[in-house]
Amino acid sequence: MSHTTNPSFETLPVEIFHRIFDNLDAQTIVYSIRSVCRLFQRTVNTYNRYNLDFKSISKSNFHRFCHSINPQNVISLRLCDDEQTSNQIGLFMSSVRLRQFSRLHSISFLGITEFQLNMILKRMQLNCLTSFSLNIQQYDSRRRKTTLKFLSSILAHPRLRKIELNIKSDLIYNISWPTNTKIVHLTIDSDISFDTMLTILSCSSQLHTLVLKQNLPRRMYKTKQTFSFPQLTALTIENLNDTIDQLESFLLCLPLLIDLKLIGQNCDLDGKRCQQFIQMNLPYLNNFQFFIDIIKSNLQTRNDLEQIIESFRNPFWTEYKKWLVAAQLKSDPSPCIQIYSIPICKSVLRYESNSYNSYRSNSTILSSNDPLIIKNINELILPLKSSTCRIMNEDELATDTPRYFNVTKLDVTIDRRTILDSLKFLTSVIDVSKLVEVKLESFCFNKDNKTMLFEIVSILDQARSLSSLVVHSSYCKYELYPYLSRLCAIIPRQIKHLRMPANELNQIEVIFERCQNLSVIQFEITRTKFSLEVINWFNQHTADSAFRRHVGCDTIWIGTKKNLIKENHKRIKLDENQSDY
Repeated sequence: MSHTTNPSFETLPVEIFHRIFDNLDAQTIVYSIRSVCRLFQRTVNTYNRYNLDFKSISKSNFHRFCHSINPQNVISLRLCDDEQTSNQIGLFMSSVRLRQFSRLHSISFLGITEFQLNMILKRMQLNCLTSFSLNIQQYDSRRRKTTLKFLSSILAHPRLRKIELNIKSDLIYNISWPTNTKIVHLTIDSDISFDTMLTILSCSSQLHTLVLKQNLPRRMYKTKQTFSFPQLTALTIENLNDTIDQLESFLLCLPLLIDLKLIGQNCDLDGKRCQQFIQMNLPYLNNFQFFIDIIKSNLQTRNDLEQIIESFRNPFWTEYKKWLVAAQLKSDPSPCIQIYSIPICKSVLRYESNSYNSYRSNSTILSSNDPLIIKNINELILPLKSSTCRIMNEDELATDTPRYFNVTKLDVTIDRRTILDSLKFLTSVIDVSKLVEVKLESFCFNKDNKTMLFEIVSILDQARSLSSLVVHSSYCKYELYPYLSRLCAIIPRQIKHLRMPANELNQIEVIFERCQNLSVIQFEITRTKFSLEVINWFNQHTADSAFRRHVGCDTIWIGTKKNLIKENHKRIKLDENQSDY
């Protein structure tokens, strides 16, 4: 009888485990896998391709990573200094040896100061850099020349292929762009000048993809056919606000364009005109996505809607290119006609019930409720009024499949006098179980809408992946104070980030005990004296927490929790730009 040998983890090559680790985040590798057994411990110890993403990390894990992982084993680094992770970049600089990061392929700085940027780039080795992302939060004119020198050096790096710049326009303008960069993918988050755009495109012979987060540069339409940039095959403009004439004058410079995405307003797309332009000037265009709000001074009607969509009902769109297009008349927040390709090409959408809009399409098959249309929507803005549920038809309320089935981020604006008999409409709109981030906002939470607030928060207990919850009153925060204790008692236990009003320490105690996974908490506090009490409370119950107060909101990046309250506690570290009251 032959015997088969049972496979064993111990017989597998280490590289197989390392290939698996390449698809996991660093926290899972270090804190979950490593502790399983000695084999996994040894395997993790020899792994040298860590991707460190510190954007939403807890304070305690941040410190553990800084002191436990060998910098030479890190190939990707993302640092973030925002309202939730106060002074993270400064703490990182003081906790690690920057010169030991010698194998970085990707670097991302979010919210860095110009001083910190100079200090880090001066010390880090960038020989392997292929991707670089930069968002400067605080500028320093004294360091401008040094910053420009570093940026020019990075752009000239022979291995660099992808770069994203979210910095001031004048800084981009003054960069000395290398004459022949190797960049393939460029994203620019700020407005840039006409001259800067021409410089970038002229110096980037290998640039295939350009993403503009803002509008086209002014005077760009004057280029006409004077310039040609055939290297560019993919263009995205996410805040388009130009006429169709101005847009076409720029597209004339891109004769080999294959992918085009346009998101914005006031660019009157006409199917027949677009067809003629594409056939004559963009023969290789294969993927055309757009979402445009057409806003007119005069009231738009269903006849206007029908006229627009009719221009897309011809064989060029429906048969040759197979580009499906829809349009609808919207009334909220302002009247407009929305025209878009199918599926919708942006991830954020404002909800409006069917009774407030009309839908037209060049497809004879797709209905307005077809899942294909909204499959890319993962963030929904939901204005909640007393009329919301009443105007939804019976089919919408009776459905077992939520309309926006891929939404993970929900922003609900609750009218101050909203009173609903049922929240069934909410589960007919989104799949609560998939929610990761939720914001509940009102001009004023009070006795009239508090019940709705409590019901929505209670429903969120079903969202097992929920990590962030914000409860925010724009004005009259004190009107929610009588109900805060009840709200604290139903906050979902699984969240890691919480923002809400607070006026008593016992509320903080309830939240701290209830939500064991909290890493960042933000309290909207109106009294400076209470802010001091909050600081003292966290001094007593945590070690090494970071505190920042900004525009009436106290943010605590929670450090290690103490088992026992100590009398002689450490002071909470403040951001370098903040003062300790």
